[in-house]
Amino acid sequence: MTQITKHTDDSILWDSFRDGNEAAYTELAKRYYRTLLHYGLRFTPNVQIAEDTLQDLLIHLWLHRENLNDTPSVKFYLLKSFRHRIIKTLKPFSEELELTDHFEDHLQEFSSEEVIIQNENEAGLKNQVQELMTQLPARQREVVYLRFFQGLKSEEIGNLLAIKPQSVSNILQRALSNLRNLWPVTPSFSFIFYSFFEILL
Repeated sequence: MTQITKHTDDSILWDSFRDGNEAAYTELAKRYYRTLLHYGLRFTPNVQIAEDTLQDLLIHLWLHRENLNDTPSVKFYLLKSFRHRIIKTLKPFSEELELTDHFEDHLQEFSSEEVIIQNENEAGLKNQVQELMTQLPARQREVVYLRFFQGLKSEEIGNLLAIKPQSVSNILQRALSNLRNLWPVTPSFSFIFYSFFEILL
């Protein structure tokens, strides 16, 4: 049986989990729990609902592990599965699901792979981005979140949101244009803005 550690590749974890390896399942849950919870809190400010829905998903995955397909991206698979489940959970409470306006509360941590600026401006950048993101329309916030904070490609985001990749690119461009207009007109923050967003397009 494959030895599972916190450094084990996602694809190996996924295959081992589907084969019934509890250690692989536990590591996957631990690795993506916070990411999924933060994403769920974009749809509702109710932490209990988000956590309960996430627990339901994790239980469902374990019970149906033998029927799960292979996937080129475990993160994408889990985000898509959780998005579908939480929308289904919230549907009885609202005819039109709106993304929560409490987005700034759920961007408190950038993962190590997502932080590209390592200097004295980092703390200010995070706070600035969090504040500005709340002023974007809901769909733009979600696309920017998935692209820049979760590292999904336009094709994956399009698949997740049931829109064309070109539509994703258009939404991103509008969002970045809005952020540019909202960004403080100072040389330091302008440089950080272009460094943080432009090279990721």
